[in-house]
Amino acid sequence: MIALLLAVAMASRAPSRPALIELGRLLFFDPRLSANRTQSCASCHQPELAYTDARRVAIGSTGEHHTRNVPTLTNIGARGIDLERQAMRPMLRTHPIELGALGHEREIMSRFANDPAYRDLFARGFPSTLRRFTMRNAARAIAAFERTLTSTDAPFDRAAAGDHDAMPAGAWRGLQLFSARGCASCHAGTNFSRGDDVPTLRNIVSTAPYMRDGSANTIEEVFDRHAPQLSCDERASMTALLESLSGPVMSANGGAQKLVTAPPR
Repeated sequence: MIALLLAVAMASRAPSRPALIELGRLLFFDPRLSANRTQSCASCHQPELAYTDARRVAIGSTGEHHTRNVPTLTNIGARGIDLERQAMRPMLRTHPIELGALGHEREIMSRFANDPAYRDLFARGFPSTLRRFTMRNAARAIAAFERTLTSTDAPFDRAAAGDHDAMPAGAWRGLQLFSARGCASCHAGTNFSRGDDVPTLRNIVSTAPYMRDGSANTIEEVFDRHAPQLSCDERASMTALLESLSGPVMSANGGAQKLVTAPPR
């Protein structure tokens, strides 16, 4: 199983047009994408927190608390997720409201149609499309940007590439435990995830709180729930492995994003 984990190559897609990616990057950080102009995608997916927000659950543009913890976008393009469809959800969802765009689609897209910089990028991003200013095209552009959010230079990656010493001995022991205790049956492959059902463990030390409902503030609390049988030494080894999965998140036109660890709030 260890050999399998180290050998699995990260999935990739053909690169998108640069203008489409740049359009997606600007839209991702632009609060005009929400009906009341108060939130952008980056309000919940903050780059310095590995594209999470350190909250127990997300809070939408109208102040409504959600039921789910914000998942990281690290390597999201390699995790078998339909990103175009995924990007539409926060725009149009009403239970709970996120960006609150449903019923305001024309108003929102007119904001970008009236902006010369956006007009140019929409034209270059969708050169053969007659109706360029649509929420669906905005989602396509955001998805193109999200596919550039890659983290491939963690100690685990360097060890997988042949630098055995990139991971400390404790992390190697943790990798053996990870396989022996069945953790890899859900957190599989080099992203330690399974599509949209099982979140990645990449950059986990920067994405507290944990669990789908954000109810675990620390990795120790997660162990208490999912692996209470682990000894103190085994927990230390498993934690060393998780720490070895931390690395900067690269993005198109943005370079490497240095991560911080924020206390859950």
